[in-house]
Amino acid sequence: MLNIRKKLLIILLIVLGIELTFIGFQFLKPTQTTDVTKTSASSRTSEKETATTADSSETNADPWIESSEEISFPILMYHSLAESEGNSLKIPPAEFREHMQWLKEHDYYTLTPEEAYRVLTENKKPAEKIVWITFDDGYLNNYEDGFPILKELDLNATINYIVDRQGASTYIDVPQMKEMKDSGLVHIESHTMNHLEVDKLAEADLAYELSESKAFFDNTLNQETLLLCYPAGRYNETSKTAAADAGYKMAVTTEPGYARASDGLFALKRVRISPGYDGEGFGQLITAYQ
Repeated sequence: MLNIRKKLLIILLIVLGIELTFIGFQFLKPTQTTDVTKTSASSRTSEKETATTADSSETNADPWIESSEEISFPILMYHSLAESEGNSLKIPPAEFREHMQWLKEHDYYTLTPEEAYRVLTENKKPAEKIVWITFDDGYLNNYEDGFPILKELDLNATINYIVDRQGASTYIDVPQMKEMKDSGLVHIESHTMNHLEVDKLAEADLAYELSESKAFFDNTLNQETLLLCYPAGRYNETSKTAAADAGYKMAVTTEPGYARASDGLFALKRVRISPGYDGEGFGQLITAYQ
């Protein structure tokens, strides 16, 4: 009788153990599934974040091209856009259009002053072929004839303006400057107050010509004026130092050649554009200095 009871007790314990094991399995199974689900979801989130970061890095990557050699590029020098009549500073508007079309057709990137400064200081460029278009003096025909062509072809240019020419009938006025600046295509920089040969000025007069003209453009156009254009291309070591002291970052000369940092940021060369060049002749001219 005792043996039978022992057997029944053992059987009961076995059955109870099986039931407890089954209950424990049911309890643990959802937890394990939840953990796996959480792990899988976390993995997918991490992958998505990684992909997003990669996409963001690609979007924010600097498109400028670094160079192992010193970058040089043409700074074009124009003055008036008018029938030449034997004046080498006047370019007929039709010829200017051909020049700009040639640049456009040959994939030239036209620089702003800020971009030119970056090219010269970082030895990087925003495109394989770059050019900086400049006009000296601030003639009214730059606005009446040049500005429409620049807008049509979506090209940047810089006008180096003589402050004292305000109010003169053949020169741009402040509202026209602001209109061009607001377009984002034309940038106004300094050609001094009175267009005096700065290499011959006394120290006080030199400081006035450079500092007052920069202050005028800074305040009138709400900008940081970066560029000084030496009147008649005249300059010396004193005027270079004075330009830096006045707060300019660069200065252009009339010396022929491509601009490069090794010449000094305050002695940048330019390519003078004279009348008589069609598009192809213009292209040969600006590439001849390479």
